[in-house]
Amino acid sequence: MSDSCAACTGLCCYDVVVRVTGYDAWRIKRAQALPFEQFLAIGPDMPAAPGAFMLDGERSALYLGKNSENSRACTFLMHLSGGVQRCGIYANRPSVCAVYPMTFTNGSVALRSDVRCDKSNWNMATITYPRWRHALLKHLFETHLYDRVAAAWNEIPAAANPSLAKYYAYIERCFDAIDTMRLDAGEKNFDELILRWQQAGGQTSETPAEDFLKQVDRVSAAEAAAV
Repeated sequence: MSDSCAACTGLCCYDVVVRVTGYDAWRIKRAQALPFEQFLAIGPDMPAAPGAFMLDGERSALYLGKNSENSRACTFLMHLSGGVQRCGIYANRPSVCAVYPMTFTNGSVALRSDVRCDKSNWNMATITYPRWRHALLKHLFETHLYDRVAAAWNEIPAAANPSLAKYYAYIERCFDAIDTMRLDAGEKNFDELILRWQQAGGQTSETPAEDFLKQVDRVSAAEAAAV
């Protein structure tokens, strides 16, 4: 946990709609041994963003669910003694949570303007920029991966009755394969792949990043065809 979060009161875990990627959902399901239905909510693609999938003729998106005892709080927020609140899945939290409250501004790591905690907690002169840059790049790449997976799903004809249960099974199979591909590449090579993808502005050709993305497209197309 960041030193800046040591005195966290969980403000970023209340009244926030947390949109997640299929990779996020897959990691949480795998780590927590929970069915998707227990921690995900389905909502409209508003505002429009990468990873929208068609369900019952509408563009939908995956979101973290809310706490059964407090509809304002994230389903994974833990309330500990002394008023302390912590993320119950910190090691496997969604990538959008892992990069909070940082963003890219003109290619540089910067503090978001809508940060909920006291901005004085975040001394930009002392933060570890390479760590935040790596997390932000990973988030952007995983969002792009999920967008490609969702795009293949959206090609499934309505006659196949592409239900929510089928979508959950589809993203699980896709990210089982994608994570195996990531492990086969190795952590160092995968990080380099993401860096080159970002340096090329997401427009890659005949590079390891493009080869990886083509594999993702093949896997997604094959799984979509099997629905």
